[in-house]
Amino acid sequence: MVFMYIPGIKHGLDTKVVNMLTIGELIRWVLSTPVQFIIGRRFYTGSYKALRHGSANMDVLIALGTNAAYFYSVYSVLRAATSSDFMGTDFFETSSMLISFILLGKYLEILAKGKTSEAIAKLMDLAPETATLLTLDDEGNVIREEEVDSRLIQKNDVIKIIPGAKVASDGYVLWGQSHVNESMITGEARPVAKRKGDTVIGGTLNENGVLHIKATRMAKAPVQKLADRISKFFVPLVITLSLSTWLAWFLAGKFHGYPESWIPSSMDSFELALQFGISVMVIACPCALGLATPTAVMVGTGVGASTRSFD
Repeated sequence: MVFMYIPGIKHGLDTKVVNMLTIGELIRWVLSTPVQFIIGRRFYTGSYKALRHGSANMDVLIALGTNAAYFYSVYSVLRAATSSDFMGTDFFETSSMLISFILLGKYLEILAKGKTSEAIAKLMDLAPETATLLTLDDEGNVIREEEVDSRLIQKNDVIKIIPGAKVASDGYVLWGQSHVNESMITGEARPVAKRKGDTVIGGTLNENGVLHIKATRMAKAPVQKLADRISKFFVPLVITLSLSTWLAWFLAGKFHGYPESWIPSSMDSFELALQFGISVMVIACPCALGLATPTAVMVGTGVGASTRSFD
């Protein structure tokens, strides 16, 4: 794409090999093929796994968009090689750039997840190794106490926190009153009074009274839940819009809905409509729902974890 704007090189790339086929088109074909099928192989694998389970994720959309651009370009090259007046356009660089940018984004996402994991690991060090798990009857009375590994605590488990012990999990107080030192999390030196209904933070220190807390865990952020819901319908919607765009332009051409001068002399209404349909699918490929939202949530979690672990 850059070389095409350099006068001397542009002339060489525009040199015709066979009929309307140019050296530039051949070079773009050769360079884009390994990007499409070797570097972009992960998208084919992801698409196959998703479709096998009856769903269509972002890998499906990326594979459809890049393949549409690539194989239309192959058609354009073959048509140019067999025609003396074909003036079509190839999109080899489009599919290669999409794959490259999306993989770059995924690489940055992996880096963000790695830093987040380190921050969460440091935060986990604040929690105690063991916790006292309570079993309650229907009336809320304690019928059994058991010491377990704190990593085994699940949502809605009831935990007993004795004076001088660390709170094993985020949760809220079911029974008891005490003061909890939260300085290692919030930086506030003064102990905070806790009673029934108050929230407690994992890793903080219980100072005097006994507390029974119900464990909670972090749910998905609202924006991530929204992204997950939308993504289930986004891919089929994009495919439908792409087909609808192609059909609308094709029918408009058949029934003379636009001037025939809009159609290049070496093309027909079908090929013009196909270009518009491919454009819709390709533009939708690098979707923020599939990449930006999970990365933003992960980075935000890491920043929050770092703040809590180092305060």
